[in-house]
Amino acid sequence: MLELGYLWSKYGVMLLSGLVGTLGFCIFFHVKKDKLIYGCIGGMISLLVYFFCIECGMNDFFQNMFAAIIATLFAEIMARVVKAPSTVFLIPAVIPLTPGSLLYYTMEAAVEGDAQMTKYYGQKTGMVALGIALGIVLVSAIFYQMSHKNVEMKVKLGNEKRKGFETK
Repeated sequence: MLELGYLWSKYGVMLLSGLVGTLGFCIFFHVKKDKLIYGCIGGMISLLVYFFCIECGMNDFFQNMFAAIIATLFAEIMARVVKAPSTVFLIPAVIPLTPGSLLYYTMEAAVEGDAQMTKYYGQKTGMVALGIALGIVLVSAIFYQMSHKNVEMKVKLGNEKRKGFETK
């Protein structure tokens, strides 16, 4: 079992910088003050899941996919609880997962003309981005289907009530 002191020394600074970065993006995207804390919590949750996946030995794709799945679940649930669009919570929650350094190294290698390193970093960046996108799409599709079925059922029931009312 992992020691809390070990985890804090390994991930504490990254967790705090992720919190500050998420807060900055929330302010930049004009997230309302009453929803600011939820955006920051989403960023922290996605980072915690990401660090857990690292400790489990998963590869880059699965680390980011599972973190994005949890972040999207958080965003969809908070959207229903707080009565706000899910993107208000989703964007800040996935900001800490963005492959900024990998993209930087990809571009640096491309500018220097190092084709082998460009390919290496480009593939890693693509896998991270694909993992994030797949995690978001999987959860969003499920929530869309659930809400679409709910709306479809309400419309169907509303039409049946109107039909019954017109015939009487």
